[in-house]
Amino acid sequence: MTTPSESLSSPDAHIPPIDGGPDCRYCDNRRYVIDAQGRLKPCPECGVAQAWKVQAVDTFSSRGGAALKQTFFNFKTVFDGKKDDLLHDLLETAEAFAAQPDEHWLVLWGERGNGKSHLCAAVANHLIAAGTAALFITMPDLLAALRQAMDLQTNTEQESYTGRMQTFKTAPVLILDDLGAEGNSPWSDGVLFEILDYRYRNRLGTMIVTNCSLDAFDPRIASRMQDTALSIVIENNAQDYRKRPADKR
Repeated sequence: MTTPSESLSSPDAHIPPIDGGPDCRYCDNRRYVIDAQGRLKPCPECGVAQAWKVQAVDTFSSRGGAALKQTFFNFKTVFDGKKDDLLHDLLETAEAFAAQPDEHWLVLWGERGNGKSHLCAAVANHLIAAGTAALFITMPDLLAALRQAMDLQTNTEQESYTGRMQTFKTAPVLILDDLGAEGNSPWSDGVLFEILDYRYRNRLGTMIVTNCSLDAFDPRIASRMQDTALSIVIENNAQDYRKRPADKR
C-alpha cells in the first residue's frame, strides 16, 4: 500500500499549490509548461506565471493616480457638441495598437495637453487588464530608475542597473511617455538608443509619445521611430485641452 508521503515523492504525483494560486491540473501547479518547440512558457490554463510577469514589469510603471482611470472610453473626442476628427482618429489608432501591439510601433508627437498621455495610460490599462505584460513609463522616470540602481549598487537581479535595463529593453510592450522631457545628454541619449535599438531589432511592441519634433532626436533614434515598415507616426496638433473653456470641455 502506498503512503501519502510516498505518493508525493513520485515524479508523477500531483503537487498541491503553495503560491496561493488556483489548483491547476494542466501544469500540475508548476505554473509553466513546455510548448511544441521545447520552450518554457507560462501555463495558459491557470495564468499564474503570466500574472507574475505582468506584476514584475509593472513594478517600474508611471501608471498611478489619474492614469489608472484613463481609458479609451473616457478619452474625449467631442467638445462643445462637435467631434474632433483628429482626436477620433488618434483614439482609433491607439485602440488598434492595443489590440495588436506585437511587431508594431506607434509614435505620437505634438504639443502638450492634447491627450497623448491619456492614450498611453489607456493602452497600458487595456493591455494589463487583458493579461499582457505592458510597461507604461515616462522617460524621466526611466532614467531616474536607472540612476537609482547605480546609486544602490545592489547585486539583486531586478534591482541592478543591468536588470532594470533588461526590463526596459525586453518588456513585451513598452509605452514610453514624455520622450525628450529629460533633456539631452550623452548618457540619456545612449540609454534611449540602447533600449529602442534592441526593441527595433527584435520587433517588440512599442508606443512612444513626445512633445518634440522627431527631427530633434539623434538621427539613429529618429530613423528607427520613423521606419514605415514597423511604425505608425502621427502628429497630434489638436488644441490643448487645458486651454479650452471650462464649460466646453
